[in-house]
Amino acid sequence: MQRRDFLIGTAAAGATGLSGCLGTAQQATDTAAGDGDSGRTVTVTGSAEMQAAPDRAVIEASVEATGDSAAAVRDALSTRSDSLRQALRNAGLDDDQLTTGRFAIRPQYTRREPGTEPEQTGYEGTHTITIEVDDVETTGDVIDTAIDGGADSIGRIEYTLAESTRESLREDALKAAVDTARGEADVLATRVDSQVVSVQQLNAAGGGISPTYERYAVAEDAAGGSTELQPDDVTVSASVEATYRID
Repeated sequence: MQRRDFLIGTAAAGATGLSGCLGTAQQATDTAAGDGDSGRTVTVTGSAEMQAAPDRAVIEASVEATGDSAAAVRDALSTRSDSLRQALRNAGLDDDQLTTGRFAIRPQYTRREPGTEPEQTGYEGTHTITIEVDDVETTGDVIDTAIDGGADSIGRIEYTLAESTRESLREDALKAAVDTARGEADVLATRVDSQVVSVQQLNAAGGGISPTYERYAVAEDAAGGSTELQPDDVTVSASVEATYRID
């Protein structure tokens, strides 16, 4: 079962909300004495965050090549990336988990000396494969497979959430944000000797997901190197803006 923690719930009546809230309430009270219809409202914002362990990882593994021509570098990158992909397939990953993240070929130059023009010495290239891992606990093993399969570098390792997990956490965060906003509205209404009657407007004001990123390290032992990873939790946030009628 996916672990989830309610992290933070905050609410505020922003600069317009709070100052406008109390001021409008007083103005509405004066108006009510004349026409019997106050139309008083209070506008607040509420936010909340939910945390859960990641259930998806995204790894960037790259192969590099140099050569006398762009075509030679292209061919070398093709051969090396095919070998890397095959090693990952042999480890159980599907082709839809392996996509091209970046492909670049560029000229190589000597270091420029003062008063001279740099001289082109050849070409260099990089092919990055983005690897999506559904079982987070196997992330270190996948990195080891990539390195053994010919990867020259491992770039960003992103821990995130599957779409279904993300949506579920956002729903929980929205519910908590609404509850927090309502509590703030009750406090403000009490300050002007009123109470909340109904909600007039409720909007999702923002939020999103905050993945975590890992710096990997290779632990050397008698049996060889292995990658050890300890990912942090992922945060999903949501905020709402609500306008309540008070009397």
